[in-house]
Amino acid sequence: MRRRAVKALCAAGAALLLGGAVMLYVLGRPARVRTDTLLPGADKMLRAVLYHGSLAANSHNAQGWQAELDPAARTLRVFLDPDRGLDVVDPARREQYISLGCYVEALAFAFDAYGYDTEIACPGAQGEAAVIAYTRRTDAAVNRRKLEIIRRRHTDKRSYRTAPIQPEALARLLRGTDGVYGYEIGTEAFSYLQSGTVEAVIRQSADAAYRRELGQWMRLSDREAAEKQDGITAEMLGLRGAIKALYYLTTSHRSAEGDAFAAQGVDTARRQAEHCGAFFVVTGEDTASGWLDAGRRTQAFWFQCVENQVSVQPMSAPLETPSGQDEVTRRLGLEEPVQMLLRAGYAEDYEENPAVRRDLWDYIAVRPAPEMP
Repeated sequence: MRRRAVKALCAAGAALLLGGAVMLYVLGRPARVRTDTLLPGADKMLRAVLYHGSLAANSHNAQGWQAELDPAARTLRVFLDPDRGLDVVDPARREQYISLGCYVEALAFAFDAYGYDTEIACPGAQGEAAVIAYTRRTDAAVNRRKLEIIRRRHTDKRSYRTAPIQPEALARLLRGTDGVYGYEIGTEAFSYLQSGTVEAVIRQSADAAYRRELGQWMRLSDREAAEKQDGITAEMLGLRGAIKALYYLTTSHRSAEGDAFAAQGVDTARRQAEHCGAFFVVTGEDTASGWLDAGRRTQAFWFQCVENQVSVQPMSAPLETPSGQDEVTRRLGLEEPVQMLLRAGYAEDYEENPAVRRDLWDYIAVRPAPEMP
């Protein structure tokens, strides 16, 4: 009798372990967010360009852009989306304009990959942030290498090796990149940026309004990510497998605003700052057009990092107050204000963009509107 009871308990325990393992496996699988690229009035190749452009870097993955496409005139107008700003950390919309510049540069890169020439006015007329005129080159071939660069570009929040960027790679990254400056591990400027970033995160994490805003953009399940098609998922935090599953099982939007989550964020930022090989900064004027230009330079530089297998993570906290931005600019001895701060280095492997992006029709209007059958 006792033997049967023991066997039953063992079987129940094995079933529980197996069930738990299956749950962790299911929850820990990579998220697959489907983006609908259907856009009436735009042909298949143009839709592919627009989708790849949407893989641009942007703050909180808020995707704070709108666009109007005129296929007959071969123009794409890009606008700021007033409903997708970050009111707490970005009240002046500085980071949103930088994100918009990243989007414009990614679009230009994607147009070129698909065989189009572009002319970009930034800012454009009538309140647009940018106007992109595009023309398909005769007999142009699709550049698969460039498309791979777009798909592989991503924010990598994992720890990097504490080794300098290889000299030849550093030279390639900084060649012809006006307004981009690098500070390698072991230098005084690197140490300042390292400690200043952690101090800024500590101050920011103590702000309840900041926590609430960040919590609104956290996506705490694959289902939520698929439904909203934006925000910060586990993959974007560098979480995979069982760790991702446990994160989703133990974190809610309420707990994401709490002290424990904030403390974990500080510890993560400290580990990130201590495990990298360099910091890069991007400068630009403190105007809407200057922010757009800084965004374009940031995205172009990031594409170069992909080609050189250098991982990148924006560390924006020191720049998210005017006094902090002024302090960083002064301490680095730069003439133009610092607009972006990027942590960089070599990761164990180079991953791809999780591609959590909205449907094209959700933010792109076709003008004139195509006739419905």
